[in-house]
Amino acid sequence: MDRKEYKQAFARERYERIELKVPKGMKSIIKSLANDKGMSVNAYLQDLIRKDQCGMFDTMQIAERNREMISGITRNMHDGYDIIFKDGYSCHCRTKKDVRSCIIDHCTEKGG
Repeated sequence: MDRKEYKQAFARERYERIELKVPKGMKSIIKSLANDKGMSVNAYLQDLIRKDQCGMFDTMQIAERNREMISGITRNMHDGYDIIFKDGYSCHCRTKKDVRSCIIDHCTEKGG
Protein backbone atom coordinates (compact mmCIF):
# COMPACT_ATOMS: atom_id res chain seq x y z
CA MET A 1 0.00 0.00 0.00
CA ASP A 2 1.51 3.33 -1.01
CA ARG A 3 1.42 6.47 1.13
CA LYS A 4 -1.67 7.92 -0.58
CA GLU A 5 -3.68 4.70 -0.15
CA TYR A 6 -2.58 4.48 3.50
CA LYS A 7 -3.73 8.05 4.21
CA GLN A 8 -7.07 7.42 2.51
CA ALA A 9 -7.63 4.20 4.46
CA PHE A 10 -6.68 5.97 7.71
CA ALA A 11 -9.16 8.77 7.00
CA ARG A 12 -11.96 6.33 6.08
CA GLU A 13 -11.48 4.42 9.35
CA ARG A 14 -11.40 7.43 11.65
CA TYR A 15 -13.41 10.23 10.09
CA GLU A 16 -16.81 10.95 8.63
CA ARG A 17 -17.66 13.65 6.14
CA ILE A 18 -20.58 16.05 6.39
CA GLU A 19 -21.86 18.18 3.57
CA LEU A 20 -22.92 21.54 4.93
CA LYS A 21 -25.08 23.85 2.86
CA VAL A 22 -25.40 27.46 3.96
CA PRO A 23 -27.11 30.50 2.45
CA LYS A 24 -25.09 32.60 -0.02
CA GLY A 25 -22.64 34.79 1.83
CA MET A 26 -22.59 32.64 4.98
CA LYS A 27 -19.52 30.68 3.85
CA SER A 28 -17.35 33.79 3.86
CA ILE A 29 -18.71 34.78 7.30
CA ILE A 30 -17.86 31.34 8.72
CA LYS A 31 -14.37 31.45 7.16
CA SER A 32 -13.81 34.93 8.57
CA LEU A 33 -14.95 33.94 12.07
CA ALA A 34 -12.70 30.87 12.01
CA ASN A 35 -9.77 32.91 10.69
CA ASP A 36 -10.25 35.53 13.42
CA LYS A 37 -9.79 32.75 15.98
CA GLY A 38 -6.80 31.30 14.12
CA MET A 39 -8.72 28.13 13.28
CA SER A 40 -9.71 26.18 10.21
CA VAL A 41 -13.43 26.10 9.39
CA ASN A 42 -13.47 22.43 10.42
CA ALA A 43 -11.82 23.13 13.80
CA TYR A 44 -14.08 26.15 14.35
CA LEU A 45 -17.29 24.15 13.75
CA GLN A 46 -16.08 21.29 15.96
CA ASP A 47 -15.25 23.82 18.70
CA LEU A 48 -18.77 25.28 18.52
CA ILE A 49 -20.27 21.80 18.80
CA ARG A 50 -18.05 20.92 21.78
CA LYS A 51 -19.13 24.13 23.52
CA ASP A 52 -22.77 23.29 22.87
CA GLN A 53 -22.21 19.81 24.31
CA CYS A 54 -20.49 21.32 27.38
CA GLY A 55 -23.58 23.47 27.92
CA MET A 56 -25.71 20.35 27.79
CA PHE A 57 -23.33 18.56 30.17
CA ASP A 58 -23.69 21.50 32.58
CA THR A 59 -27.48 21.44 32.29
CA MET A 60 -27.50 17.69 32.94
CA GLN A 61 -25.06 18.15 35.86
CA ILE A 62 -22.58 15.63 34.45
CA ALA A 63 -19.33 15.39 36.42
CA GLU A 64 -16.15 16.57 34.69
CA ARG A 65 -14.48 13.17 35.17
CA ASN A 66 -17.26 11.47 33.17
CA ARG A 67 -17.46 14.00 30.32
CA GLU A 68 -14.31 12.74 28.61
CA MET A 69 -15.90 9.29 28.18
CA ILE A 70 -18.94 10.69 26.34
CA SER A 71 -18.96 11.21 22.60
CA GLY A 72 -22.25 13.09 22.61
CA ILE A 73 -25.78 13.46 23.85
CA THR A 74 -28.69 14.12 21.58
CA ARG A 75 -31.74 15.52 23.21
CA ASN A 76 -35.38 15.56 22.53
CA MET A 77 -37.69 16.44 25.38
CA HIS A 78 -40.49 14.41 23.82
CA ASP A 79 -38.57 11.27 22.83
CA GLY A 80 -35.87 11.30 25.52
CA TYR A 81 -32.08 11.47 25.36
CA ASP A 82 -29.55 9.30 23.58
CA ILE A 83 -26.09 9.08 25.13
CA ILE A 84 -23.21 7.87 22.97
CA PHE A 85 -19.99 6.91 24.74
CA LYS A 86 -16.57 6.96 23.08
CA ASP A 87 -16.25 3.19 23.59
CA GLY A 88 -19.28 2.64 21.33
CA TYR A 89 -21.81 1.96 24.07
CA SER A 90 -25.04 3.94 23.90
CA CYS A 91 -28.22 4.18 25.92
CA HIS A 92 -31.59 5.87 25.70
CA CYS A 93 -33.05 7.69 28.69
CA ARG A 94 -36.40 9.37 29.27
CA THR A 95 -35.33 11.98 31.85
CA LYS A 96 -32.25 13.99 32.82
CA LYS A 97 -32.08 12.00 36.05
CA ASP A 98 -31.96 8.77 34.01
CA VAL A 99 -29.18 10.29 31.87
CA ARG A 100 -27.07 11.01 34.96
CA SER A 101 -27.68 7.51 36.33
CA CYS A 102 -26.76 5.85 33.04
CA ILE A 103 -23.56 7.89 32.75
CA ILE A 104 -22.53 7.21 36.34
CA ASP A 105 -23.26 3.49 36.00
CA HIS A 106 -21.37 3.12 32.71
CA CYS A 107 -18.41 5.26 33.76
CA THR A 108 -18.12 3.45 37.12
CA GLU A 109 -18.24 0.09 35.33
CA LYS A 110 -15.47 1.25 32.96
CA GLY A 111 -13.35 2.66 35.77
CA GLY A 112 -14.12 6.33 35.04
